[in-house]
Amino acid sequence: MERKMFDTPVLPRLETILAEVKSGDIVVPEFQREFVWDDDRRLKLLDSIAAGMPIGSLLVWRTTNRDLKVYQEIGGIELGGARKSGEKVSYLIDGHQRVSTLFGALHIGERSSDESGGIRWPIYFELGSKERPAFRVQPSRGNVPLQWLPLHIIFDGEKLFEFTTRLRKKGKMTEAKEAERLANLFRDYIIPVVPLVTEDLGVVTDAFVRINSQGKGMSEAHMLRALAYLTIDMDAAFDDVREKLAPYGWGSVDSQVLVNVLKAQLDLDIYSSHVEKVFSELKRDRGPLNRLGDAMVEAAELLENIGVRGPGALPYTYQLVTLATIAAWNPGVLRDNENWKTLWHWFWVTTYTEIFAGTTGSRIREIIRALSAVLKARESFYWQDLGPVKRLNQIRLTTGRTRAFLLFSTTLPREKKKQSHLQEVLGAADTRTVHPLVPREDGTSPGNRVIASATELRLLRNAIKKGAINEEMADAFCIPSAALKHLRKGDVSRFIEERGAWLLKNERVFIEEMLGLTMSEAE
Repeated sequence: MERKMFDTPVLPRLETILAEVKSGDIVVPEFQREFVWDDDRRLKLLDSIAAGMPIGSLLVWRTTNRDLKVYQEIGGIELGGARKSGEKVSYLIDGHQRVSTLFGALHIGERSSDESGGIRWPIYFELGSKERPAFRVQPSRGNVPLQWLPLHIIFDGEKLFEFTTRLRKKGKMTEAKEAERLANLFRDYIIPVVPLVTEDLGVVTDAFVRINSQGKGMSEAHMLRALAYLTIDMDAAFDDVREKLAPYGWGSVDSQVLVNVLKAQLDLDIYSSHVEKVFSELKRDRGPLNRLGDAMVEAAELLENIGVRGPGALPYTYQLVTLATIAAWNPGVLRDNENWKTLWHWFWVTTYTEIFAGTTGSRIREIIRALSAVLKARESFYWQDLGPVKRLNQIRLTTGRTRAFLLFSTTLPREKKKQSHLQEVLGAADTRTVHPLVPREDGTSPGNRVIASATELRLLRNAIKKGAINEEMADAFCIPSAALKHLRKGDVSRFIEERGAWLLKNERVFIEEMLGLTMSEAE
């Protein structure tokens, strides 16, 4: 008789659990997030088992309900889904990352990361190593050392015997015994399995969210997706939004941004409110979700006109959240030409004064309400007690002040087409397209940073070596004529100094004359 282990709470061995996964008796519902664990977390989990430490229990929902969509692969191995029979199926409600790690490690053999969704398999144990964890991923180069035990053979008695025999023939008796001990540890390892007994999927998803709310690994977007699984297809809704945003360079906008816009639309605190509140409001009225796509597009259009052509060029995410929320509350308000000056000024002032840096949820709500009221009344935005803008002395790519400088610099080429190109490059890839112009010089100097694609960077650096940058190239990458004179003389340090001074002088004029702010002398 085939053993069924989920009728009552049981303590099955790991090998039994993974056999149930392979057979389709255990499946993972799609309301769970995808497999996301990195190498470090996977190896630490395996090390816990090798050390005989507990890795927590698994929660399963045993039911006759076969309507749930399930992942067709686990740990990079494609499976057939739930077994086609009239018996109950077991949905894995908590433990997806752990089970995927174990299933992949113990079942995937010689396979490249490209064939496994970018996940590096197989995994080995370095026999005889004093280092912990002693688990290793597939080496990128060279052969696998003889004493590396492939984990995918430890449940296969014949292959394990062949492996240990090879070790003994090479005189590695200790390593052979260690391999057998490790295999026995994994075979005998027990994981508690707790069944969830209900036919109510709402209870199941609620339990799933409550469990995951206790940790830090699950995003609010995944929680909302799980809560709404029965009534709203959040994946489809968010994909529709991204499809609308793609022509504006925002097709990869993060799901958390969309969740935050939903929260802000509902006048909830972005930081402290739970997604359960968002879900309960959307069940009552889907209007905020229905308005999300058009509101995001309206915000993206405005940002494009300012020069922000994608997430990489946006100084602060909450600028986008603010604008999209206002567009959802009052469609068309961002497209009204009479509001352009106010919105332009609001964007640049919030950028340079770093109002959104380290702010609170209640403060974000205040900013959204204040801007909305100003636009409705067609008034100028009143700024109170704004401090001076920091002078930029060093490029630090993680700071809002540096992002402000980079975005401003895209406005400096004389031709609009060249400005747009820089904005598109910055918007598409963020700081990955901000490079030292001269590699051996100070990379923190504002004069030694340039926004360029990889191909453009090679051409620029080659032209610098030869002193052959022409006026058109110089204008396209914000290099003033005064700096070019030093470059043609071979004085690279003076070239960087002159370019930096020119960039910061232009930025100061913009800040003080266009925005009405003051700039401090110290960063």
